Amino acid sequence: MRVVVFGICTLFAGGVFIAILLSIWSSRRGADRAPDFRQGMVAELVWAAIPCLIVIAAAIPAAMAIAAERN
Repeated sequence: MRVVVFGICTLFAGGVFIAILLSIWSSRRGADRAPDFRQGMVAELVWAAIPCLIVIAAAIPAAMAIAAERN
């Protein structure tokens, strides 16, 4: 069961990284365009912090379950 869940998580992670790379590639600034800053630093930090908090919230119960299983 753990292998199946790990495989699903790996597929999701791979999909997210591919989406990130595609979005970065498609939004690259050309030499003839000026940079367009639409969001502030706070919005960028919040946008980056939300996935980190989700991963931490999922990792803590998983680590506790693994530790309980080993005892």
